[in-house]
Amino acid sequence: MAMTYADLKTNVETITEMDFTSAQLDMFTRQAEQKIYGFIKDLPILKKTNNVSFSGNSGKVLPTDLLYIHSVVQRSGTLDTTRKALIQKEFDFLLEAYPLSTEATDTVDPELKYYGLDSSDTTIYDSSRMVLRVAPKWDATVSLDIEYQYQPRSIVDTDGDEEQPWLGTNYDSALLNGVLIEAARFMKAEPDILQLYDQQYTLAMQQLMDSVNRLGSDSFRPAASPAQPLTVPAPAQPPQRQG
Repeated sequence: MAMTYADLKTNVETITEMDFTSAQLDMFTRQAEQKIYGFIKDLPILKKTNNVSFSGNSGKVLPTDLLYIHSVVQRSGTLDTTRKALIQKEFDFLLEAYPLSTEATDTVDPELKYYGLDSSDTTIYDSSRMVLRVAPKWDATVSLDIEYQYQPRSIVDTDGDEEQPWLGTNYDSALLNGVLIEAARFMKAEPDILQLYDQQYTLAMQQLMDSVNRLGSDSFRPAASPAQPLTVPAPAQPPQRQG
């Protein structure tokens, strides 16, 4: 059962036996979400694919919810069936290796090799400042699939009638205990209370990590053996003198 933000606030105040302002609960919740999403990397449910077509010379402004890019793939050929992954390079490398502003071509689908990230000079505060550049920079139109990790909507910004964010729907225990830790720190709670919340939070995060690993695993490939502890041999001792 999904936990709404109203449920979350009620549970936090009931467990802590404290009344918080809306601004304080908003802060606790956003901090807990940032910590969880920052700790659990490459969550498959938080991946998006942006299909774009543009001139290689113009670059492409990336979505505002983009956190980082997983891959950039060029689509070409009949019905875009040919796919080629581009290699990420620093933007300075693209400028040095391919100094021409535009390379003319008669090819319908010129073959790209690299991509890099540039920044725009937009003054619009809620617009993306990240621009995708590719090389070589053809004047023809190219088609790309940009797979990226996106910034999920906070549960603070939803109400009971809207579709709830993935975290509140599937792993409300991690979210609840994460908010409790932030609230306890704000209240300067006793160490044993903080330890209790932290233990429950760690358990919930372990369950979340196990689910992420299962989502990203390949059932046809055996799991890697666990890493063995590194052992350092003891230095050789000098021989004892006979005497």
